[in-house]
Amino acid sequence: MDSTIHSIIQELLKAFMTFAPTIFKKLIFLAILWISFNPVRRICIKGFNKFLTLKKIDDLLVQFLDSLMNIAIIIFYILNVVQVIGVEMTSLLALLGSIGIGIGLALKGSLSDLAGGIQILISQYFIKGDYIITCGVEGVVQRITFLYTVLFTVDNKQVIIPNGKLSAEVIVNAGANSERRVDLVFSVSYDTSIDKVKEILTEIAMNHKAVLHDRDIFVRLSKQNSSSLDFTVRVWSKKEDYWDIFFDFQEIVKKRFDEEGIEIPYNKLDVYQK
Repeated sequence: MDSTIHSIIQELLKAFMTFAPTIFKKLIFLAILWISFNPVRRICIKGFNKFLTLKKIDDLLVQFLDSLMNIAIIIFYILNVVQVIGVEMTSLLALLGSIGIGIGLALKGSLSDLAGGIQILISQYFIKGDYIITCGVEGVVQRITFLYTVLFTVDNKQVIIPNGKLSAEVIVNAGANSERRVDLVFSVSYDTSIDKVKEILTEIAMNHKAVLHDRDIFVRLSKQNSSSLDFTVRVWSKKEDYWDIFFDFQEIVKKRFDEEGIEIPYNKLDVYQK
């Protein structure tokens, strides 16, 4: 009995001595991978960011490429760990391929969103800070992730739009150009002088500090409505001044019309008794 136990111990020691260098070497490699992961990732992403900054690439695309770089580094380390452990790479890749097909079928909507995100970033339909109107919502672009785009509305609500849907929709980019035209319509009663209204509206446009005076100022009678004369005013502004001009004109025109005794028509019913 003692000789049998002694023989088993001898065999175990022999096996340990045979495989100990290999196991020790693998543990060292695993430790190196573990220790180096975060520093290597930080250095790679920092260097990549610096390169993208020099190329003057849009912030949204930088964020997206940063995510891709991060995933690539993680995959690289996982494959190295698997190789150090001794798993057959061919079998692993075949297994991953089968799993990938199954996941792809289950998440085909998400893959569509991913493809849409890549398309949006490459085509650069819009950049961070642009004001866009799409999918029944509008707001300022904050960021694009792998699967969705985030907007902030004017009342500071967060809107999340799937990239697959966004890439298939019509997108109105109000912030694409540095200048925007402000279109306004003001109504007056039929007994008002057309020339007087045009003079007042032109004066207001000329005196507003945010209106671009090197661009044409348009003031014309545009429609004879059933109960009013409608005047169209078109002025140009910097895109950041658009809403200031829009709301300023509403207030200023109302006050001037009141001062000049110009009636702004409203729905009413005249009853004549014989």
